[in-house]
Amino acid sequence: MSDLDDYEGDPALNRERLSELLTDQLEELARTIHSRDQLVRARAASRLVNLEVDPDLVLPTLHHHWPAVREVAIEAIGYTSKPLSPAVIDALLASIDDPKPFVAAAAIRTLGRKQIAEAREQITACLDDPDPPIVAAAIAALARLGDTTLAVAIPNFLNSPHLAIRIAAAEAAGMLHTPAAVPGLLRLLEDCITAWQETQPHIPSRAASVAMQALARLRARTAIPLLVEIARYVVGLRTLAVRTLNQLQAVEAAPEIVSLLNEKSIHLSHEVIRLVKMADYRAALPELRALLQRSAPNRRSLTIQIMQILVEWNDRASMPLLAQLAESFPNAEIRHHAARCLTILEQVTTTSEEPSPPSPDPAPTVLWSERLRKRQERIASVSVGSIVEGTVLRVLSYGAVIDLGGIEGFVHVRDIDWRWISDARNVLQPGQPVRAMITNIDRLHLRINLSIRELTPDPWASLSQRLAGGMTVQGTVTGITGFGLFVELLPGIQGLVHISKIPAKRRPLRECFPLSSQVMVTILAIDNEHRRIALSVNE
Repeated sequence: MSDLDDYEGDPALNRERLSELLTDQLEELARTIHSRDQLVRARAASRLVNLEVDPDLVLPTLHHHWPAVREVAIEAIGYTSKPLSPAVIDALLASIDDPKPFVAAAAIRTLGRKQIAEAREQITACLDDPDPPIVAAAIAALARLGDTTLAVAIPNFLNSPHLAIRIAAAEAAGMLHTPAAVPGLLRLLEDCITAWQETQPHIPSRAASVAMQALARLRARTAIPLLVEIARYVVGLRTLAVRTLNQLQAVEAAPEIVSLLNEKSIHLSHEVIRLVKMADYRAALPELRALLQRSAPNRRSLTIQIMQILVEWNDRASMPLLAQLAESFPNAEIRHHAARCLTILEQVTTTSEEPSPPSPDPAPTVLWSERLRKRQERIASVSVGSIVEGTVLRVLSYGAVIDLGGIEGFVHVRDIDWRWISDARNVLQPGQPVRAMITNIDRLHLRINLSIRELTPDPWASLSQRLAGGMTVQGTVTGITGFGLFVELLPGIQGLVHISKIPAKRRPLRECFPLSSQVMVTILAIDNEHRRIALSVNE
């Protein structure tokens, strides 16, 4: 940047020289932005966003021989606040036809960011492009251009097999306010959760974040039960889920997530407290006091936030704790704030002859407090290994919530049956009675994990007596993925036919191997430790 800064504002210097210096800098960015080091990539992306280039000086770089430099140059134009000349616009329109899809996608994104209306027709044509990144860029660009005709197609794009297209469609659904997209957004969110639970590395949290943001913009209150389940059971997405509940003003969710105040995440605690305060959920006062008591000096904002609520709710039971903080807390600012809050509560105590007036509607607080007490009593009465009976309350793609009579348990999709199940909704329905074994109890957060399959014999225990490497057997196709077929050999026993073990003449897979069809396979290897069987399809 120093070379450019030397030239900036000096009209006597040759613009061609400035353009050459800018090209050099863009070449450097192109190298670092594709680095294997994540930190280097992040820094390069930040530099690109803040580069603030002159679009006319970048114009020659749009024809650079290295595609990565063309891409970076186009993105730099998209982030600048300077207007685009007709020559730059024409060059960007021409870049849509670049032989490299990632360069074409960058041009589409930039035209959308700069809201170039004359590009609308050409970008719309890209919706039918066979390359997913180009389609995703076109969806995002048309949404920024305010193309309301795109809203009709968004539900279909949300069903795309390509994640990039689904993310772009989710973002567009929020920008164009498309209520018809809500079911697709919920499916996208559930798919993200399933992938998260299965620790698939190629599903970014960005997809879940965009889906939640769109649901919040659409005021989709039908998403509240799913968001509550995410907040309680999906560790990596809790803060996002509670933040979305706040945006939806889902005050009814406060009793379900108040136990999250026991988690260590500061950001999560902030979001839970916001919802508790919005709901005026005063049954959470014991949890707030406990959180305040274990607050560390580096949690200044959280500590102040809790003290303000305690004063606002006139919580006199917290006065001894506030006095202790005012006397011995390491942070001077917190000591001062605690002393001020304590003074306010003492003044209220000494000046009020009558008891503090109840909250405008005390019934919900009493109800929630009683419900919490019953849940604590019920969870204290069970133990790991116990067999319980319950009723399916809610079913999601990645598992089901079971009503155990006063408390809820969760069974993950992999714990429903020994056989592979892609979606729990295919085997469980709300209202269905089930028997399960308790596999884990989190008494602090009032959570119970269940397993239905543990009540049936493990088919792998006797596998060596029935199957062996080299055998040719008949199986049933139970799953089709981009990397091969899942074939059930025996009840609860499945193997994988990798795509490399399937002859090219027997593709595409979905046409040659429909679900539930029979197929002859040869067992290549059995891995009992990891419960995996490698198969090949017979010619």
